[in-house]
Amino acid sequence: MKRNKIFVVVLVMFFFLTTLNVSAHESDLDLLNQSINNYHINNFEKALQLNKQINLNQLNTSAKVDALYYRTLIELRLGNVPEANEQIEMLSDMGYEFGRLHYELAKAYLNTYNNFDSAYYQIALEEFKKARSLGMNSAQFHRDYALAYMGLNNRQKAILQLELTILENGNTGDYLNLGNLYKELGNLEEAKESYQKALQTDQNNVTAHSELGSILIKQAKYEEAALILRQAVQLDPDSFILNYKLGEAYYNLQEWALAESYLMKTINIKENYYLAHYHLGKINENLKNYQEARYYLNECIKYNPDYYWAYIALGNVSLKEENNYQAIAHYSAAIEKSQNYPTGHFYLALAYNQAGMQNAAISELKRTLHLSDSHPEAQQLLNKLTEE
Repeated sequence: MKRNKIFVVVLVMFFFLTTLNVSAHESDLDLLNQSINNYHINNFEKALQLNKQINLNQLNTSAKVDALYYRTLIELRLGNVPEANEQIEMLSDMGYEFGRLHYELAKAYLNTYNNFDSAYYQIALEEFKKARSLGMNSAQFHRDYALAYMGLNNRQKAILQLELTILENGNTGDYLNLGNLYKELGNLEEAKESYQKALQTDQNNVTAHSELGSILIKQAKYEEAALILRQAVQLDPDSFILNYKLGEAYYNLQEWALAESYLMKTINIKENYYLAHYHLGKINENLKNYQEARYYLNECIKYNPDYYWAYIALGNVSLKEENNYQAIAHYSAAIEKSQNYPTGHFYLALAYNQAGMQNAAISELKRTLHLSDSHPEAQQLLNKLTEE
């Protein structure tokens, strides 16, 4: 009889302890579920608080992995990178590696969530590589991967990632970034194609119009540039840069009146935009309005005292007016700004020659030819002066 009582007591204790364990297990699972729910509604502080209340030892392996997985994600969103790394190491020790965690860690190092003062591109790159090896392959993943390479100025690798992004599911921004990278590498035709594709995805994208217009100007396709930039100005009439670029296109087409109208609008919007003043000066030089030309060129220098070409243009105006010594002063000022440009030395030689200072002219022509492998005008004038 006594033996039966002991058995009953043991059995009751077993069920009691089992019930406690089940209750504790269910309580920890409930905390995990609450934590996950808070994570998904961006309530990260609460999510972390709940997650840290979980007794991991009470969970089975699957639930423990889930708890550590979400704890890592939460820590990363809060900018707690060292703590996140600890969770990743714990999971690794258990034999679990997740591409998503390395991807999110890479994004943290890119400062995606603005938790740092700067980005750690090289470390981010290593995490992207780990994430890729673990199967990450979405359009957004490659888009972010490209940012790491861009941060390290590895444009070719960034281009490859953006091309993978576009294969997966590219958008207007991807084409714009691709165009910018090609432009920085000097691949103008590829840049142009990228900006055109950006416009195909969003025909009202002002940035795509602007960048495409710039490329066309660099390619000396001024009529095409003017057409594209006119559309851009219609979309954003108050953009000083669009008005300037359209004015520049018309300037290169020598349509002076149209160029002047858009350049004047540019400085009405942004008075200190020195390049608009420079081109207005050049227009007036071509129209032989030398007083107006000097005014705008001096305004250009006021807003950018180091702009080499404004001094050259002022020298040209003075040379055309046969004010030789003033021309010499302007060309000399240009050379002070940039001694290694042959243009300043060549024009200074012209001014010396026009002032009857042939020896000084010869000296500047020799400097011009030293700085430029091919300058037929300088060579021709040097031959003439040395023969004389």
